[in-house]
Amino acid sequence: MKWYLDFGHGGKDPGAVGPTNLKESDTALKIGMIVKENLENALEKVITTRENDKYYSLDYRTKKANSENSDYFISIHLNSATNTSAKGCEIWLYDENSILKNLANNLCNNLSDKMNTPNRGVKYSKKLSVLKNTKMPSLLIEVDFISNKEVEKSLRNDIYLKNITYTISSTLLSFVNKDFVDDKVFYRVCIGSFNNKDNAVNLKNEAISKGFKDTYIYTT
Repeated sequence: MKWYLDFGHGGKDPGAVGPTNLKESDTALKIGMIVKENLENALEKVITTRENDKYYSLDYRTKKANSENSDYFISIHLNSATNTSAKGCEIWLYDENSILKNLANNLCNNLSDKMNTPNRGVKYSKKLSVLKNTKMPSLLIEVDFISNKEVEKSLRNDIYLKNITYTISSTLLSFVNKDFVDDKVFYRVCIGSFNNKDNAVNLKNEAISKGFKDTYIYTT
């Protein structure tokens, strides 16, 4: 499966800014890059809009996703409101016919439970550019309100961010019938033993072509 991960804002566009100046663009990038790593560890293909603090237009984001023929488009954002007590997660879809409706509900439920924040539910908009102009099924995650002082403080905590990324990653993987494993134990699989080095190299290259990046040749 090929996922397109879009981390909101960036560069000259910081997005929402919290009470102590935490930027939405920085937080979305931090969350998104860990989600990317988690999906890739599950042998999923991941394309991103950006991997640093750089500005890209909305038009660029959707055109890149479309040109990559991505299967799913996931945009990660932090919410903001003039009411600084507002908090909670919500997911945006283009309309109620989206095939990601169950995924959106699961993301809302899981983030709400894991982060102990209100579930603001799934919402719909035909005006959001990244939902309107992508050819593949798309959704936009508003993780929580960075304008809330308590939420902003939590977003500076690495353990809190890890819980967010675990929840998003595991929910996305479950949608494509995969499990998220993070037990810090690494298992190695040997798939061949050869007298002829060329045969070993050929098998290594075949494994890499199928997505097994950590593939090595060693002698005994």
